[in-house]
Amino acid sequence: MEQSLPTIVSAPQPSLSARLISAETHGVTQEFTRLAAGLGLAALYGLALGARSGGISLVQHALAASAGLAAVAVLGMPALFVLLALVDAPVSPVALLSAAARSLASAGFVLAGLAPSAALLAVTIDSADAVAFVTRAGLVLAGGIGLFQLTSAVRAMLEHLPAERRLKCNALLFGFCLFTIMLAGRVWYSLPILKGAA
Repeated sequence: MEQSLPTIVSAPQPSLSARLISAETHGVTQEFTRLAAGLGLAALYGLALGARSGGISLVQHALAASAGLAAVAVLGMPALFVLLALVDAPVSPVALLSAAARSLASAGFVLAGLAPSAALLAVTIDSADAVAFVTRAGLVLAGGIGLFQLTSAVRAMLEHLPAERRLKCNALLFGFCLFTIMLAGRVWYSLPILKGAA
């Protein structure tokens, strides 16, 4: 009596498009995780500033410190994508999201690195003006580093464009930088320590 050999059925392999979509979804998730980490690190700087008054001031400063970066991510980045799309720049939403997440994470990392010294200065300095100056210096440093990284990444995406279109994109990028500085500065100004309330 013959014994039949078991047939091995291989599982169907996902198509190339399914694998690309899966990889892109994983990449987007990773960038949002990086963005959230940057906001969390920025909140550490706010907590350090809130140590001057303690209590609810800790939460207020933590939220306001990360809100400046969040405002740039939520309001600034979509606006930049639309502006670049108007001049037909070869920038994809995923690439712009990656550049934004990396730059905001860098800014948050800088703020977190400044947090211990900011806490020390906030608690020990008597002058409210001096504490406000130290606070502004930390925010300007971190924001400048993040903005430089973002503009460098976007300009790298535009380097193969013809000179005329690249000039238009650079002008739009300059306008975006001004908008970002005003937006983050306006949000960060809500820090009680900068209004003399802490």
